[in-house]
Amino acid sequence: MKTNWNSTLIALAISAGLVSVNANAITGTTSVQATFTSTIEAGTCTAQIQNASGQAISTLAFGDVFKSDLVNQSRSEPFKVAFSGCAGVKSATLQATPGAGGGCSGPSSDGDSFSAGRATGFEVWKGEASSGTLLSCMTKPTQTVTISGATATVDMAARIVIAKTKTIADVSTGNVSAPVTFVVTYQ
Repeated sequence: MKTNWNSTLIALAISAGLVSVNANAITGTTSVQATFTSTIEAGTCTAQIQNASGQAISTLAFGDVFKSDLVNQSRSEPFKVAFSGCAGVKSATLQATPGAGGGCSGPSSDGDSFSAGRATGFEVWKGEASSGTLLSCMTKPTQTVTISGATATVDMAARIVIAKTKTIADVSTGNVSAPVTFVVTYQ
């Protein structure tokens, strides 16, 4: 009888274990969760003003300008706005605005040129002076620049002129300057 009793206990233990294993095998995961994170960054570039040779500048020097140059609107200096190290940018808009302490020429500050004093102003052009696109101080148009790869260069020009509503008789000799800020918006 002992043998049957031990055989019965062994059979019950094995059966209980099989039921336990089968119950765990049937129970599965009904859902899983994940959290996705990222940081949204605005695309950007490094922008700088360069002279015609590609050297970074903060002042575009015209040197001596004669009154006859003003009358003939014949003094312009080329420069560039250069974009480099661009990431996540396909284009940018560029807008010329009066810099700190500056304004537009004319008695009502409504001229196309940036006021330089002594009845003069500086026009800013995309491309060449007279044949390019005038970036008027008064209307502040934007220009779109296509950026392919990580760089772009925009050829510009500044031209010194007689201020709005002034004549050559109003122009006096001496140093002149006009602060201009280029506002860049990346897209």
